[in-house]
Amino acid sequence: MTNPGDSDEWWKQYGGESSVPEAPPAAPQPQPSPPAAGYTSAPQYQHPPLTPPPQPVYPNYPPPQAGPTPGYPPAGQTQGSGAQPPGYGYPGYQPYGYSLPSQQTNSLAIASLIVSIIGLPGMFMCLFIPLISIVGLVLGIVSLNQIKSNPQQQGRGLALGGIWVGAVGVVIGLGLLLFLIAVGDWSTNYS
Repeated sequence: MTNPGDSDEWWKQYGGESSVPEAPPAAPQPQPSPPAAGYTSAPQYQHPPLTPPPQPVYPNYPPPQAGPTPGYPPAGQTQGSGAQPPGYGYPGYQPYGYSLPSQQTNSLAIASLIVSIIGLPGMFMCLFIPLISIVGLVLGIVSLNQIKSNPQQQGRGLALGGIWVGAVGVVIGLGLLLFLIAVGDWSTNYS
């Protein structure tokens, strides 16, 4: 019935008998006793569940509708002069390239700080006369008053910096000038 060399397994699947006599069933092997406590050296594997996990349910959205592109008129129609396309200029929306008016820094505050800083080394070049520092101090006071009256301008810190640096320059310049006058007067009267 079967060719030599063929396996009898397929014949057994369909209810046929094997041409090879079957071996008697083996005696059951004794199972090793589980360890008393602790971990075993053999890895413990969990068998995966027989049924797959449930798949997530996604909402069923309708397909997109064909229609004109928003913001442009339908084909064949023209707009009148001066009309904006629909959907343009939403409230609070600024088109690309345009920005809201930003706060500006007071230019006198910037000038005050720069002139006051230049006045410190300039004082040593002009016989300790603090004229440049006095200009920086005045510019700082004027710019601080402008910033207080116009809340859209920034630069309060720059104006205060110009005032403080200018005041320090004036104090140092006047102190050195008075020192030179006192030393010069002392050397001419007491020598």
